[in-house]
Amino acid sequence: MITVHSPFQAVVDKAEKEWKPTKKQERFLEVPFDIDEAGYGGALGAGKSDVLMVMPLLYGFHENPKFKGLFLRRTFPELEQEIIPRSQEFFPSTGAVYNIAKHQWVFPRGGMDIFGHLKEEKDVKKYDTGQFPLIRWDEATSFTGFQYEYLTLRRNRSPAGSGLPAFTRWGSNPGNVGHTYFRKRFIDWCKTGGKVLIDEKTGAKRIFIPATATDNPHLLIANPKYFQKLEGITSIAERRAMILGDWYTFEGQVFEEFRIEPLPDEPLNARHVIEPFPIPDWWPKIIGIDWGYSAWTFVIWFAIAPTGRVYIYRTYAIKKAKIKIWTRDVCLLSGREISNVRDVRICHSAVQDIGQDQTLFEQVAEAMDEAGFSCTLTKGEKNRVGGKQLVHEYLRWQPLPNIKTIIGDYDQELANKIMRIHGEGALQQYANYFSPEPVEYNLPKLQIFSHSPEGRENSELIEVIPTCVYDEIKKEDVKEFDGDDPYDCLRNGLYSVRDYFDESKNEQERLQKLSLASSKIKPGEDQTSFYRRAEKLESDDREVFSVRKRIGRMRNMRSSSRSSRFGTRSH
Repeated sequence: MITVHSPFQAVVDKAEKEWKPTKKQERFLEVPFDIDEAGYGGALGAGKSDVLMVMPLLYGFHENPKFKGLFLRRTFPELEQEIIPRSQEFFPSTGAVYNIAKHQWVFPRGGMDIFGHLKEEKDVKKYDTGQFPLIRWDEATSFTGFQYEYLTLRRNRSPAGSGLPAFTRWGSNPGNVGHTYFRKRFIDWCKTGGKVLIDEKTGAKRIFIPATATDNPHLLIANPKYFQKLEGITSIAERRAMILGDWYTFEGQVFEEFRIEPLPDEPLNARHVIEPFPIPDWWPKIIGIDWGYSAWTFVIWFAIAPTGRVYIYRTYAIKKAKIKIWTRDVCLLSGREISNVRDVRICHSAVQDIGQDQTLFEQVAEAMDEAGFSCTLTKGEKNRVGGKQLVHEYLRWQPLPNIKTIIGDYDQELANKIMRIHGEGALQQYANYFSPEPVEYNLPKLQIFSHSPEGRENSELIEVIPTCVYDEIKKEDVKEFDGDDPYDCLRNGLYSVRDYFDESKNEQERLQKLSLASSKIKPGEDQTSFYRRAEKLESDDREVFSVRKRIGRMRNMRSSSRSSRFGTRSH
């Protein structure tokens, strides 16, 4: 028999083994039954699997003839290698018998505990006829949000007349396919854990109890060098996730540098999500589009500040919408910004034949022309790896190390010769070899508004960046996955931002002057002179912009393989 002591101490008489919870495990076990969903863990070594496995025995549910528990792992080999052998140390003392064919323990009074797996999304259907008062998800982030909600919301029920409560419990480390889902559902609203969240729509209660290996003295007694081994992990992201239970970095994450806000030991500029502020009308704008029908059509608006920093101030997402619908929305949302949009770049697949008189590219170009866009529509890059590197560069918040190596001393005689033969520009290049690298003060180069000017949350993009993982075959590329459209749109749009900087250095200098003019009156200058100076700079800027647009149109029209009214630029 298994006996329970004060209040969660299970002694297996036959094997003379004792299972006694740690203080954190006991805190998890003490979560009231009326809290519908509770999670536990975060870091390695917190004892997640054990506490989930013995839960029905500790609560005495195994003595109820109508009890039917469900313990889940993503694949059966995980159960076979870890969970089932461990359960055989405890369950037999209750008189339970293990049914190998059905992967379930049957208790003397008729109750049962099933060890199940959900390798595929469709596998949730296997449990459609069951009512499970207690569902436990081990390594929960290996499951998708769909799998979790399907069983938790539909099958987590108490059989009539059983008197049993119905609730769901889970344990997991950060990472894997369900990382963002579980973080958003349980972690984001209270990062320190331990507080009950009441869902505004359903009234359901949720809580997360964080725990690390330091909360598990049994582990440290059995393996005193446990932390030393973990410290050997070279990946900073994996080390933070596995040792600290950090839900904002994880192994396999491509963009480890992405931060919603700085971690405790990081500088204040380690932040990519910021509160909105009014974007000046005269800042150049760029629009990136990743189109789809069954998948999202996703649109991002970029604004380029005079400092060179880029702000994503608006996003848009829609599914199963006709081209005319979303192009109309893009035009309406752009509003008075249209005149200052320098480029609209759509993914390269837009030029493919879709069985209509016009390609999607041509239809979008026509809609833009009718809406009053003065810029051209351009075709996006196919280079995914290059795009990934571009995203890295714009997300980077740490200055690059100064690795310039100066060989020899400045030679004045050589400098004079360079000036005489090649001019001042070449002389400056020579002088630059002997100058230290400039200090990078404007990092990160990209920041995202938490909300658009219309009040829409830019959540799809903010959530997808940290979930990007490396492709198993194309090692340097981001793995493609359902819902990656915001990332593709970001990558596509940043190519256009890069090209803007390459082609308009003089314009950026003028914008910096305009920024200074609009914020500061020179000593001795009256208000009227100040406004005239600002107007003169704005006029000069408009002239430069107009010339650039005309040049852009000519270049795009020359490279087009179709009607001259649709300018394209391939990269």
